[in-house]
Amino acid sequence: MSLTRKRRKALKRLQNNAEELWLDQQAVLDRANTIARETKKQLGELTKEELAPRVKSAVDTIAPAITRNVAAAKVAADTVRSKFASDVLPALGVALGAAAEVLHIAHNPAIRKVVSKTKSTSKKPIGTYFAIGAGLLAVAGVGYAVWQTFRADDELWVSEDDIDASAEIIE
Repeated sequence: MSLTRKRRKALKRLQNNAEELWLDQQAVLDRANTIARETKKQLGELTKEELAPRVKSAVDTIAPAITRNVAAAKVAADTVRSKFASDVLPALGVALGAAAEVLHIAHNPAIRKVVSKTKSTSKKPIGTYFAIGAGLLAVAGVGYAVWQTFRADDELWVSEDDIDASAEIIE
């Protein structure tokens, strides 16, 4: 393919411009990399001088409040656990024991004999009343256990003064 002299000059000029542009772009990228390295260095220094002391100061002021709240939560959990073990479990055991005793008594042949004699003389079945009474006792035992577990104890709660003091420290 043969090109005219004018066209070759235009292409040569375009090629020179493209090479200059390429060199300019490389220079700009080198300068941008230099600036990015310096920025990174300055940010590191700024972090050491300004940000790290502020964060350490905030952590030092908040840490005691967090420690107190964690300790209070542990005490509350231990108290709930001990109340459950000392109040709920025994009451539940008593209620279940009473229910088992009622079932055991109901299968006793002597009791069945008395119940059958009473049944024949009375129109109202005594066993039904006895079972209702035992059921009510069991429900009352479970209710008492639940009430003992969830009743309010002053030792379980963190006072509002501690919460307000923690909020002021954070602000």
